[in-house]
Amino acid sequence: MEEIARLGSIRRAAEVLNVSASAIDKQLLRAEEELGVPLFERHPRGVRLTSAGELLMYRMRGWQKDMRAAASEIEELKGLRRGEVRIAVPQEAVTSFLPQALSGFLRENPRIVTSVRVAGSDRVRQMVIAGEADFGLTFSPRPLPGVSVLRELPFRVLALMPEDGRKSVSLDRFFSRPVLVPDATSHLRDVLDIAAARAGVELAPVMTSNSLELLRQLVREGCGHGLIAVCPDAFEGAGAGLAALPLRGAALPDLTLALISPRDSSSALASVLAKRHFELFIDALKG
Repeated sequence: MEEIARLGSIRRAAEVLNVSASAIDKQLLRAEEELGVPLFERHPRGVRLTSAGELLMYRMRGWQKDMRAAASEIEELKGLRRGEVRIAVPQEAVTSFLPQALSGFLRENPRIVTSVRVAGSDRVRQMVIAGEADFGLTFSPRPLPGVSVLRELPFRVLALMPEDGRKSVSLDRFFSRPVLVPDATSHLRDVLDIAAARAGVELAPVMTSNSLELLRQLVREGCGHGLIAVCPDAFEGAGAGLAALPLRGAALPDLTLALISPRDSSSALASVLAKRHFELFIDALKG
C-alpha cells in the first residue's frame, strides 16, 4: 500500500515489488471490502489516497515505527547492545535490602551498566522528577507529587546497640547511653525525635552525621546507641558485635519504602528491566 501511495500507480508499484498488478489490485480490493471504505481514488492516470487511506497509512507507519523500536529493544535484551540504568536510593535501604534486590539483576544483566546514587529520601524524589535517576526508592511520606508509586514495602525501625544477648530494649535503657543521631536528610531522625519525646528525654546527641554507616560503626565501637530501618524479610542482621532490637513501649512509626518512577511512562529498556526486577523482588518479599 505504501508503494502504491508513493508512486501513485498500481502498475508501477507492481514493477517495483516484482509482483503482478492484478495480485496487488485484488489485495487492495479485499482490504477495502473488509474496511468498508475505499482507500484509493482511481483516476485514468493513477490512484490517490482517500481520507480513509491517509488515516490507515498514518497508523501503519506508526506501527512500523513501534516495531522497529521493539526490534531494537529485543536486540538489547539479547545482550547485543549495552544499556544503562540510574537508580537513586536512601541510605536506610542500603543495608541488606538493596544488595539483595540488586544482586539478581546484575547477574542476569551483566552488560547493563548500573549506577546507584545514595541521597536523602526527599532528594531521591527530586532526582526522579528531574530525570537524574530512571527510578528510585524513597521513604518520603505520602503524597508523592510528580512521581508514580510502583510498589510499597514496610520497614521496621529498631534500636541499634552493641550485642549483649537482649531480645528487646526499653526506651529508658536506650537513652541511658549517648545517642548517635542521623541528620535531617534521614527520616530516622524524625523517628528518633518521636522516641525521645515519648520517653520525656531532651535529645542531646553526642554526634550527628549524614552517614548511617559511620554511625553504625561508632555504635560497634561502643560510642552510643542508634537506630536502623530494616525490611524484616530481607534483614540479615546488624553485623558482628551489633544487635538490632525492638524498642519496648515506644510504639514508633514504621517507615514505608516506595519504588517510584517518573510519571512519563516512556523508558529505555534497561530501566524497564530494572524496574520490573525490583517490582518482582518486592512482590516476593511481601508474599
